[in-house]
Amino acid sequence: MLKSILAFAGLTPAPTPKRPPSARRTPASATRPTPAPVSDTVSDAARTADLKARAAALRTDPNVRFVEAVATVVRTYDRHSTQPSAEQLHIAINRLGEAAEYIRAVYAGGGRVAVLPLSQHAERRRTAAYREHIQHLVRTDLDRWEAGAQAVDKAAAAAKKFGDDAQPPIALPDDVREKLDQRALEKLRRINEAAARRSGGGQGGTDGSSGPQGGAAPATPPVPPVAPKGDDEPEGHEPPAGPKR
Repeated sequence: MLKSILAFAGLTPAPTPKRPPSARRTPASATRPTPAPVSDTVSDAARTADLKARAAALRTDPNVRFVEAVATVVRTYDRHSTQPSAEQLHIAINRLGEAAEYIRAVYAGGGRVAVLPLSQHAERRRTAAYREHIQHLVRTDLDRWEAGAQAVDKAAAAAKKFGDDAQPPIALPDDVREKLDQRALEKLRRINEAAARRSGGGQGGTDGSSGPQGGAAPATPPVPPVAPKGDDEPEGHEPPAGPKR
């Protein structure tokens, strides 16, 4: 209090003002990241392990491997797709067997084979149904088998004519070949029957009645032979020519 009165009277020097704050700013201390809770870390690790286990199970599933093999073979016929390596193609063909040759026949005949989307490979029901569908086509799709085989044979004949290398013929399964042979024989039989009908052949002609072919007029009955005349028979006598009409 005394200092304040003396300073007010001018008997003591005024106190020095406080130093203004420095214009230089000190950098704020870096904030450390908050560590994740232990429960979240454990759940992420468990989720990753679960995904790896599912992927491993899919790689060993026979239906998924079949679906992937079909997609690999189909890619070889699509110029806009990434081509598989020779090893990948060899493994896929061996895994598919006759289905790989069916795919070749389909594309040789100008057709296409639908593949199962990658997003559905984890659905066991869809992969099993897709495999069953392809195997059913291998046994029953005679039209595509025949069209592909004819196209490959035609291309091989043209290549041989010009001295180029030709692709091997389509290897038809035995049961498919038998069905195609039976169908060819049935087709030939129908063609022959149609040709016979057009030419008027067959029993009974065109009106369905029994008798000579083509509706020809009935033949005249045979005439009994005439016996030679005896010496004691009078002139002008002839044996009867047959029953009276």
